[in-house]
Amino acid sequence: MKTLKKIQGCKQHNGVIGYHSPVQYFPTANMQHVGHTGHSKQFKIAILGPSDGHIRFGKSVFPYNSDVIEIVLGGWGNTKSAGRRQHRTASNRLTNQVLAEAQTPNLMSPYRPVVFVLEVFNDGRVEVRLHGQTIPFLTFTDNNRTPVNYMAFTRWEKDLIFFYDCPL
Repeated sequence: MKTLKKIQGCKQHNGVIGYHSPVQYFPTANMQHVGHTGHSKQFKIAILGPSDGHIRFGKSVFPYNSDVIEIVLGGWGNTKSAGRRQHRTASNRLTNQVLAEAQTPNLMSPYRPVVFVLEVFNDGRVEVRLHGQTIPFLTFTDNNRTPVNYMAFTRWEKDLIFFYDCPL
């Protein structure tokens, strides 16, 4: 029951498509539960699945031939997480530039949603922490200061369910 309370009021995104497929970005301006501190924006997101949850954000709804920020949670067999700058061409070819990596063994769970807080600062700093914790497990700086105007979710090999626009 306690786990269900953590995702109560969230929107649910099923049918998350694979990593190399063209993902659908949605506007964060339409989200009801974005935290604003004056220096940052906060998003509460939960993921149910064994590994490899990917969150991408950028400045446009079709971010091809431009950069987005990609956050990998529980990647590499649920052993580590990463923040990267990703560039995709119009033909869907990609390059990833690693901005930070952190060892996060057994972060994800196929049995319960794991709740994260993503905080994107105006100065380009990005932090990811577990909901209820104050210290982030992943921190990096995006020198391009990519805005969180649009967001998307994707997966590597395993099916995932994302819960987003969760009340803070």
